[in-house]
Amino acid sequence: MFKGRAWKADRFGDPETVLQIGTDIWEEPPPGSVLVKVAACGLGLPDKFMTEGRYPIVATPPVKPGQEVSGRVVSVPSGSAFRTGERVMGITLYGDGWWRGGLADYAFVQERKCLRVPDSMTDESAAGFTIGFRTAHAGLIERVPVACGQRILVLGAAGSSGAAAICLSKALGCEIFALASSEDKRRFCQSIGADHVFDYRQEGWVEAVMDATQGHGIDVIFDPVGGSTAKQALATLAPAARIALIGFASGTWLDLDAQDMVLRNYSAIGVFSGGFSAEEESQAYARLERMARDGEITTPLGNVFEFEKAGEAICLLETPGPGKTVVRVAEGSPGLSGS
Repeated sequence: MFKGRAWKADRFGDPETVLQIGTDIWEEPPPGSVLVKVAACGLGLPDKFMTEGRYPIVATPPVKPGQEVSGRVVSVPSGSAFRTGERVMGITLYGDGWWRGGLADYAFVQERKCLRVPDSMTDESAAGFTIGFRTAHAGLIERVPVACGQRILVLGAAGSSGAAAICLSKALGCEIFALASSEDKRRFCQSIGADHVFDYRQEGWVEAVMDATQGHGIDVIFDPVGGSTAKQALATLAPAARIALIGFASGTWLDLDAQDMVLRNYSAIGVFSGGFSAEEESQAYARLERMARDGEITTPLGNVFEFEKAGEAICLLETPGPGKTVVRVAEGSPGLSGS
């Protein structure tokens, strides 16, 4: 049995109002999971939605957010592939009950979605690695896939999945075109590997993208945004191009026109990182773990908050700054040396 702090809400509502730090107890991990002493917790928009009651997986309060963590294994069930003391990163059991999230001193991590952390990776970077890169891998390697030298247009490029897509595309040898709304976000995209950046709020950005491709057009669009921006982006597609439908951060999915797809000969491909077999998932995580270990990809970190500021951090997820938002959980987190 383990005892520690945990952020939780007994009712749905504004995160800064309903989330409170309490004390919880963690029993031994159920089969298929490991118990981790949390060093840091990565946050995403679903954490805000679940706290507000807008996330279907968590239908009733109380709620305890935190989808991904880094830390050290403290307990494993019989037959586990992991050992106590190993430094890991992975996805929590946040959807299985209010006590399962990662904004706490301890968290249960799904073993099939758990990776060993390279020695060179900080706790904070490890906490924000798994979801963003698993999503990017699903879109750019498993579902599309992309090839070296292709032109990739990333929408919402400064966000968690968009930034991961930039890093992964760069590692795959692609030429990257990034859309972002502010100067600091565009600078961030350039700093992590984007070759060309554009402000989608400015008139003429579609023409600017086409000019940058010397009229060839874009081979693959990575779209976690949807809505009007994605609709405009279709005009940049080259013949036989593809668009990977990742999400709808704008509030609406991309509205596709079948006739336009036929006449211009492009494809739309749905991407759900949770829709793969156990074997496919194992292969994807093995590749991501190797790429991280070899230094080919690393988490595009954004703001890092202290544990006491987690409620504030979740509120800011509606309009976040560039990069992955992370909460440092362990007091005095020592970064490279782990927790």
